[in-house]
Amino acid sequence: MSLAHKLYKIGTLVTKDEIRDIIEIKDFENLDTYRTLQIDFQNGLPTLKETSVDSLKTMFTKKIGGTSNSYYLYPNFEFQKEGNLVKKFQAAAYTLENSIMVYAAPKHQQMVKPIAEYIKNYREDKLGLSKYEKGNYFLILTINGKTFYELMPEVWENYYENFVDAHINKKGTEQLQEEIDFITQKKALCGYNPNVKFFTYDNYHDNLKPYIISKLPMSKETAIAIKKGWMYAITHLKFYQKGLEYIIIPSMVNFEEDIYRNILRYLKNSSDIQTIASKENSFLRRLSKQIETFNNSGIALDILFTDVNVTNLSVKIFATLEDVLPSRINTVVTKMKDFQVSDSPAYNEGQDIAYLKDFFLHTEKTADAKKLKGLQNRIKQEKIELAKLLLGYKQIEYIALLSLFELHREISYNFKESKVEKRMTETKKKDGKVKEWIAYPDSFVKKEDNILHFLQSIDAINNKGDKVWAMT
Repeated sequence: MSLAHKLYKIGTLVTKDEIRDIIEIKDFENLDTYRTLQIDFQNGLPTLKETSVDSLKTMFTKKIGGTSNSYYLYPNFEFQKEGNLVKKFQAAAYTLENSIMVYAAPKHQQMVKPIAEYIKNYREDKLGLSKYEKGNYFLILTINGKTFYELMPEVWENYYENFVDAHINKKGTEQLQEEIDFITQKKALCGYNPNVKFFTYDNYHDNLKPYIISKLPMSKETAIAIKKGWMYAITHLKFYQKGLEYIIIPSMVNFEEDIYRNILRYLKNSSDIQTIASKENSFLRRLSKQIETFNNSGIALDILFTDVNVTNLSVKIFATLEDVLPSRINTVVTKMKDFQVSDSPAYNEGQDIAYLKDFFLHTEKTADAKKLKGLQNRIKQEKIELAKLLLGYKQIEYIALLSLFELHREISYNFKESKVEKRMTETKKKDGKVKEWIAYPDSFVKKEDNILHFLQSIDAINNKGDKVWAMT
């Protein structure tokens, strides 16, 4: 089952209230540090006054659209450490043009049109916005004392009902035609775009837009479901763990709506589980806690290692592990305990523990020791490669593993002096220093044996040479 199908399954269960909760901002930190500026338009002319945000009926939303022409659903804006309110007021025209003038009732659009023109042509600061120093502000536009949300509740309703756009051809008309919907396999009017950045063809080049019709035809209902599933996933199914950002997409062999809905609810609430497990440094143990109730439900997981741009919701996907079984995760966690091995990034589990980071995360340790910048992607990729190894998506050659053991024996990371150096130790003999692993072989060999036997127990060592560990 493709990612699109899995997002579709999620989206069919996402409610209107859940979408509103995703896009609406209800809580603001340090609310007492904000000043609320109300710009009220009466007969086309604005006046500015300071008021309280609690005295106005508002709906604050996250940004909608891309970074170059982003807008909000309503002209209610929150600014942190802002020092140019004139520029922010001018930018309010984007919200009026792209939201209010699209989703408001015709009579309200006529009311707003001269206001949008006034803001677009605002040059001389007649309102005195430039006098406000850098700080935290709410900037709220009103008409005759009433907010746009109060006057135009249909904007939210129409936005939700028209959640996706049709593809537009070069002539500026909608490019729709009857096709077999690739998800439902039913004939429908297709040509809609869910605007999921790592999914849609036409994010790459305009010339590819026609192929969304012929290669991946979607009805409006299908596109809406995929988009809703996507929004739910990046909001409620995205997690962080010590430098890794990952999204969990569940699937079921035999789909049962009630069970699947409970799975989504459990993962969503695993944000609270994360709080409980926030002191858990191990990626695998933390992941195990997040899915600990899934063992006997015929469930598989896609784990997407990502970098989500929260402004335009585009995604860099570094790797996808498809159909990971919860039993595999729990087995690896059990074997780690049995062989005294840990994937924790912190040395907080005792001296006898063999830490995988010492052998597999050379780039991160070098960057930390030398205080190097700009290696975040390489460090993330190393962590993902380790996750692949542990979860059964990659094997390491025995000879490559020995090379990692040798590197660990030879190299020491001096975090105080910001350098990587030979691992040496003092000796009473006249020759001064010898290699540490020669002086104390047992401490090295025991941990190497533990890692070797642990990897053998989870079938992560390959002697055929077809999947070699990529050393950076």
